[in-house]
Formats: sequence, C-alpha cells, structure tokens
Amino acid sequence: MFCMPQTVDADILAAALIGYQEKLKEIDARVADLKLRLGGKPAAASAPAVAPAPGKRAVSAKSRRRMAAAQKRRWAAVRKAKAAAQAAAAKATMPAPVKKTAPPKPAAKRVARKRVAPKAKTVRKFRAAKQPAAPVKKAAVKPPAAKSAQPSQPAEGVAATVPAASA
Repeated sequence: MFCMPQTVDADILAAALIGYQEKLKEIDARVADLKLRLGGKPAAASAPAVAPAPGKRAVSAKSRRRMAAAQKRRWAAVRKAKAAAQAAAAKATMPAPVKKTAPPKPAAKRVARKRVAPKAKTVRKFRAAKQPAAPVKKAAVKPPAAKSAQPSQPAEGVAATVPAASA
C-alpha cells in the first residue's frame, strides 16, 4: 500500500486525480479493443459501462398485461368500497322522508265511478248532438237619431255628465 505524507497540497491531489482518470480511459480503451476482437459489442468510448440497478428484472409483455389487469381490479374494488361507504354515510345523515298518503277509498265507490263516468260522458255527447243548436238572437238596430241644435234635457234622476256647450 502506498503511504503519503500528511502534508499534501491540494494541487498535488488534483494532479494525481487527473493522472488516474487518464489511466482509466486508457484501460477502458484496451478493454473495448479486446471485447471487439472476441466478437462482443464494443463498449461506448465516452460513457463508462453502468451496471444495471439491483432488483430490476425483465418482465414479459404477457406478465405486464396480467399485472395491469390485477391493478385495475384492485382499484375497482377500492372505488366500489369508497362509493358504498359514501352512500351509507349519506343515507345515515338524511332523515327518513315522511310519506303523506290519503286514506284509501272504498273499493266499491272506485268501481262504480269507473263504470258510470264513461257512460255519463257518452250520454252527454249524444244529447248534445241530438238537440239542435239554440238560435242566436240578434240585437235590434235602431236608426240613428237626428241631431238637434239644442242640447237635450237629461232625464229625471240622471245627472248630466257633460256640461252644456256655450255658443
């Protein structure tokens, strides 16, 4: 192991880092060349190889469809339970409606009315059609009275509404 003195300057450390990075690039280039000779894929020169994230696995399309269907079923069950809970809460908070009902009519009257009402209508229509229409009386037309030069005298007990015009 390499032992460095404790009084190392920051410039020296920066220079060492640059040197090691250059060596790393050279080694990566040699590894890529060897892989190419062996028939493998060449490594990307600019980006170092990144290992896949741990825990990742390849999943087939069929498995993804099954997982999506299962997730939809789970969410449908959650929504259904939530809707049922809301309906129950709404039902519990609302008072029961008071139904106003009329007292039941006797059955005999209802039946009698059903039988009589259509018959009475028919009889009225028949009578109206059978009777001739009543003659209409016309008002008698009086010939217009001749205008006199003097104003007429109002009848007794009737006050004149229009004052007499002065000449």
